[in-house]
Amino acid sequence: MPRVAIIGTGLIGASIGLGLKANAAGNIEIIGSDRYRDHARQAEAARAVDRSEPNPAKAVEGAELVIISVPILGIREVMEQIAGSLVPGAIVTDTGSTKADVLRWAAETLPPHVAFVGGHPMAGKTEHGPRAAEATLFEDARWVISPPRHTPPDAVDVIHSLAKTLGAKPQFMDAMEHDAYVAAISHLPMVAATALFRLARGSEAWPELSLLASTGFKDTTRLTATDPAMAHDIMLTNREQIVHWLRRYREALRDLEDEIASGADENALFRSISETNLQYTAYREGVVGRREVHDDILDEIPEPGMMDLLLGGALAERARELQKRADERLSESEREMRYLGRQ
Repeated sequence: MPRVAIIGTGLIGASIGLGLKANAAGNIEIIGSDRYRDHARQAEAARAVDRSEPNPAKAVEGAELVIISVPILGIREVMEQIAGSLVPGAIVTDTGSTKADVLRWAAETLPPHVAFVGGHPMAGKTEHGPRAAEATLFEDARWVISPPRHTPPDAVDVIHSLAKTLGAKPQFMDAMEHDAYVAAISHLPMVAATALFRLARGSEAWPELSLLASTGFKDTTRLTATDPAMAHDIMLTNREQIVHWLRRYREALRDLEDEIASGADENALFRSISETNLQYTAYREGVVGRREVHDDILDEIPEPGMMDLLLGGALAERARELQKRADERLSESEREMRYLGRQ
């Protein structure tokens, strides 16, 4: 019977175990290992693992596949603990949110008779631990695969098959490329949510603000609830990329601030908001990858029918009202200039 070892049976590790039990063809034995005994007991009770072994080195004995699903800064320690117990030909992968450091640690610590393939399932919840685990957690999610150079193709195939078995969509990516991209679409939102909540919570008006805060504020700050250990490790292991995107985010905020503060061109502000709305709606409708909404779609206000189609009747009417007001102001300004010219 094939044996799989999962080191770390929190949300991701336990969900992998449940998914394998639900979807893997044939019988497999899953050994779980977790430094937290309550996690190990909960994962076993949920049948995400067949049995638990507190010692990671013993847990991987005889395992053909080893999945390391611990906080990022704990991955190197786990690799060091299991290195001497891995059987020849074993395949080791991880689920860490950053990849460059993890691939370097694997090269430095794991023996040459095993293959390491970096992995990152782009799925999760703000809830922590095995009680929040689901067999369907990875369905339709991207599962990034970052194999080091010279990794045996059959090892890469195993991780590709693992992702497919769990319902995910495998996507190959260089480790450095991965870290740069997830900093923008995963790590920056977490940091921005934390900053926004910290700003509001630190206000003297927080007692009143907290009473008024509803779904918009809660949705926008949801990622503040990310597991603190995970958030901390992400910030440390992807520091440069996160700082890079934070700086770009501040620039974007300044641009929007300038648009709002100027008050000179209401139509331009509405056009900017509407264009972003269109692009976001397209993204939510599945326009992703190289399929893009044409950037010039709002360069000129379309005919009423086309504007209604793009923005909806109310928004189209708003655009025409703003254009009319701008034209009226321009006409009034021209009349004043002509009047002054006669003086």
